[in-house]
Amino acid sequence: MAMPITKKSYEDLKPYWDYQRKVEYNREVVHFMAEKFEGRIYNETGMIHLNEIKDTLWTKVKSSEYEEPKKGYIPKDPKFRFEWEGEAYLPTKLLNIEEDDD
Repeated sequence: MAMPITKKSYEDLKPYWDYQRKVEYNREVVHFMAEKFEGRIYNETGMIHLNEIKDTLWTKVKSSEYEEPKKGYIPKDPKFRFEWEGEAYLPTKLLNIEEDDD
């Protein structure tokens, strides 16, 4: 199991950890948006698997386009969480993405 980021490690490597969490936040946002397309995208061989959609979209995002994590964000992956944080949380209400009613 991955260990969270300790206070000491964060203090020693703050720019590194801030950037890693920024990358992870943007990846989670892209994956959240990709999930909206599950079961809706096809190619000549049939429906495209969700993981393929996620991977394809993520490879298109340039690091210069990364957004700063929204307040309250806690990464899904425990290795990017601070040891003092709780459960994973992606503040989707702050993403300006309309929720589907289905």
